Amino acid sequence: MPQFLSNESTSPEKKEIAINGNLKNGDLKNWDLKNGDMKNGDLKLQFDSIADTVEAFTITEHGQFIIVLDSISRENEGDLIIAAEDITTEKMGFMIRYTSGLICCPISSTIAAHLSLPQMVLDNCEIDGTAYTVSIDAVHADMTTGISAHDRALTCRALASPLSTNTSFRRPGHVFPLQARDKGVLERSGHTEATIEFCKLAGKRPAGAISELVIDGEKVLAKSERKEAGMMTRDGCLRFGKDWGIKVCTIEDLQEYLRTQKSVNGVAV
Repeated sequence: MPQFLSNESTSPEKKEIAINGNLKNGDLKNWDLKNGDMKNGDLKLQFDSIADTVEAFTITEHGQFIIVLDSISRENEGDLIIAAEDITTEKMGFMIRYTSGLICCPISSTIAAHLSLPQMVLDNCEIDGTAYTVSIDAVHADMTTGISAHDRALTCRALASPLSTNTSFRRPGHVFPLQARDKGVLERSGHTEATIEFCKLAGKRPAGAISELVIDGEKVLAKSERKEAGMMTRDGCLRFGKDWGIKVCTIEDLQEYLRTQKSVNGVAV
């Protein structure tokens, strides 16, 4: 069993980093993920390149998970992401185990319109403007209640299927589609848009499955509680990626990659 980032630390400063993934001076570049000390070196070197991340995401038969982090000034969280067409029951089980368990499916506005998936609310007050549609379950002979790993994987794959129509889903359900902005991460620096960008770069249908990575926290003796559970931030995500062989990148690097690609192709950004 891999050893995950511990909440134990020898000083309040280190404990703050272990729990929140932040340094008080805002400098993450010299943090040593292995032993919890500052070192000479750049944390950015620990992230995978966008090209390598796309390659892992692209694998034709069974695409791989990737981890994408947003800005420290935004959520400062890492999402476990996979193309919806590649999600299996086994991979969904892994996703549920190590994330919040709330499975969302970023989709393009074209898919949302084709499947008649309206926004969940007319007045969206979500802090980052995440565009939730109504929740869904796939209509399928093999579906049960919709909440199992098998059922949610089936719903995700159905979202990615070009054969699906608005009658292919029942509403409400246990999977939460998210409608991405048409201009992607160059319009909104969100995990929703990043997922669709990776789907496009990998030549897959613009639909993914995502959920936020979490820290289990510590057991509380003789109590049905866990202490200091929370969200997994940059240092924890890098450790998790290393433990499981999952590529880890940032939305900032993805934006830079796309701007470079557009510049090379002579497209105004």
